[in-house]
Amino acid sequence: MPELVIWKRQKLGKLRKEMDRMLERMLGEFGAASCPAITLKKPRFDLVETDTDLILKAEIHGVDPNDIEIDITDNILTIEGEIKQNSVNGDADHRWIEKRYSNFSRSISIPKRIVASKVKATYEKGVLKIIMPKYSGEEKRGVKVRLR
Repeated sequence: MPELVIWKRQKLGKLRKEMDRMLERMLGEFGAASCPAITLKKPRFDLVETDTDLILKAEIHGVDPNDIEIDITDNILTIEGEIKQNSVNGDADHRWIEKRYSNFSRSISIPKRIVASKVKATYEKGVLKIIMPKYSGEEKRGVKVRLR
């Protein structure tokens, strides 16, 4: 059954990417400024390569770290999350509460092979940092099994 769930997630992810590309083409450069909800769904990424690592930084302000999900499948890194914000305005006689809930998702192709078991992520001051060690060919790919 897990294979079915993975297949569905991959298909839905591809459909989401295609829809995002279509919206970007339709709205052009001015679309993000006139429609802030689109910018929330597409956090900005910076991907830097060092000798040993790929380091991705994503600006995701106003998100609880528990509401962020990071998934690496094959060579695709996907970051998904939910923004939940409440604000109370007014005085003692007149008061209103504004609630804002928004989901975001962003996927990118990882340009190099990485060691998925050694990936580390931190979230501080609205910046998500993911450190992905590059595969050097020295890591063992198999598992030793001992007979008893």
